Amino acid sequence: MLRLKEIFGKIIDVRDSKGKRHCLLHIIIMTICAMLNGYYDFEDIHDYAKANEKWLDSQLGLWNGIPCARTINNVFRVIPAESFLKAFMEWINEIIEKELGAQIIIDGKAIRAAAEKSRNGNTPYIVSAYLADLGISIGQKKIADKTNEITEIPKLLKLLDIEGCIITIDAIGTQEKIMNQIKEQKGEFVLPLKENQRGSYSEAALFFENAITKNDIENILSNPAYENTFEYTSINGEPLEVHVQREKAHGRKAERIYIKTQDVAWMTDKKFKHVTNLAMVITLTTVHDNSVKYYVSSLDLPVKELAKIIRNHWQIENNLHWVLDMYFYEDLSRTRKDNALENLSLLRKLIYNIIKLDTRYDRVNKNGNLIKLSTKRKINRYNLYPDEFHGLLFSFLPNLAEVNGY
Repeated sequence: MLRLKEIFGKIIDVRDSKGKRHCLLHIIIMTICAMLNGYYDFEDIHDYAKANEKWLDSQLGLWNGIPCARTINNVFRVIPAESFLKAFMEWINEIIEKELGAQIIIDGKAIRAAAEKSRNGNTPYIVSAYLADLGISIGQKKIADKTNEITEIPKLLKLLDIEGCIITIDAIGTQEKIMNQIKEQKGEFVLPLKENQRGSYSEAALFFENAITKNDIENILSNPAYENTFEYTSINGEPLEVHVQREKAHGRKAERIYIKTQDVAWMTDKKFKHVTNLAMVITLTTVHDNSVKYYVSSLDLPVKELAKIIRNHWQIENNLHWVLDMYFYEDLSRTRKDNALENLSLLRKLIYNIIKLDTRYDRVNKNGNLIKLSTKRKINRYNLYPDEFHGLLFSFLPNLAEVNGY
């Protein structure tokens, strides 16, 4: 991997050289070290660095000791967010081995504690891109004041190399401009229809209502012989691909039927000109109300693959956003001045990626299943076993002493 110290050494330092007492790269590295050990508040980061000053000095050659918490805060306020993002994405691009068909999930997340009363309590949002195959964050854009996700998603897409990739977004992304841009960047999409998209949603519902009866659906659900994938002939003679999933976990049962058709000639809305497939997803669970959703796709995939992509979309909520709130306390962060909110959000994702890419604790059990250590336990081990933390750190930041005098 391209060394983080080389990448983040390219970040523009806009501070006045007259009053500069601490190296920008030193501050970034000591903040990374503190966060990897579970310290996320600026005062906690300062305390961690102070407690490890001797070691940090031996590796970095600190100019003037450890900066105070306020200095660290001010540094992240003034770091140009675009410069920091560029460095982050350059590092990510060195990690990713480009593969056709990789799924990129895009979704927005609120940072609730950072809402300002002076601005009517508006909650800042960050829209993020997540690579499902590797389970890492690959980019973000802050939603600017007086804009929304529809405005910022195209900007985020422009930052990403999506050629040959499959983009999934929630229903807010089912917009003509976004679908056209994905295709222009040589990507594909799988997007849900929303009920407030009245024409297209009602047309999709009517199509499947005329293609498969409720009795057929009940028969599929009640018959154990209908498992996995099979072909079904619709009422009007058109072939449908059907995939059935039955799950039992966490004290509940779930049954899902995925029904796909290639018959989309009846879709009259011009914004769906790139759509080649339509799918209906019926979900039945023992704890939630039943639901029916419709998805449009620009790529002709087997229904089983389409089902996997639809289910994978929730990875960004379960694996990224939830972890950022539970273990990195992002939703409790009140930092919001200047560029600090955006820079710290990106830094948390950097730490998240480093932890995810640490495979030293992976093992295969006697049944041949891969067992991975949780994010929380990895952070605990870094804190409790310094040798393991140093092993991780130097795999990403070798020869830290080289930055002495930077």
